[in-house]
Amino acid sequence: MSGRAAASCAAQMHGGARVRMPLIEDRHLWLERLAAGTGGEVAHVGCADSPYTAELLEAGGLLHARLVRAARAGQLTGIDVDSDAVALVAAALPAARFVVADVAAGVPDAEQGRYALVIAGEVLEHVPDADRFLRGCRALLGSGGGRLCVTVPNACCPKIGVRAVAGIESVHPDHRVYYSPRTLERTLVGAGFELKWIASCFPPAAGLGGRLLVNPLLRGVHRLSRGPLGDGLIALAGC
Repeated sequence: MSGRAAASCAAQMHGGARVRMPLIEDRHLWLERLAAGTGGEVAHVGCADSPYTAELLEAGGLLHARLVRAARAGQLTGIDVDSDAVALVAAALPAARFVVADVAAGVPDAEQGRYALVIAGEVLEHVPDADRFLRGCRALLGSGGGRLCVTVPNACCPKIGVRAVAGIESVHPDHRVYYSPRTLERTLVGAGFELKWIASCFPPAAGLGGRLLVNPLLRGVHRLSRGPLGDGLIALAGC
């Protein structure tokens, strides 16, 4: 991204300015391409996706398995705090490298400064202390700089408002917070990062109603407004 584009990205996130951003159709596919295009080592924090590890492995929907196939050989490490879930993924992907660690509590010496890219997909909304978690992700990145990619559910998604009108809140039982584009940027900046790029996105799979009706409607509205209409947000940040 050019300096001018980065400055424009930062400017749109403050005050009362409209938030205009791209819409990514498939979050998992986008992350695969990001991992494949990274020259150095890649860390995937939250790789086991507990407590749904076994179900996702069986259905072929575990993001880490896709990243292992996409990344350069030997360049991807999965990091997760859940040792039992990591064991399940390691059994399914015996050639892959894994580290059991809670990066919010401290990064092992062998992992500090090792990575060119850290991917934290659908993790930040789960952690008790976002600042400590992000500073742990920062410790994984090389001293010469690196990139952090964070994906989170999008507080501005119209689907949340529609459900609220019906008196329904559909939320993961382990989620602690919703992030909007602006609050996500402030959280990243507070942990020492600089936002470089942000987009809203659709999840890798959706129900029949989402695929045939809701998502096509949101795509059409996005062409007019370019607002944060997807289910999630993807942010790239540098340090």
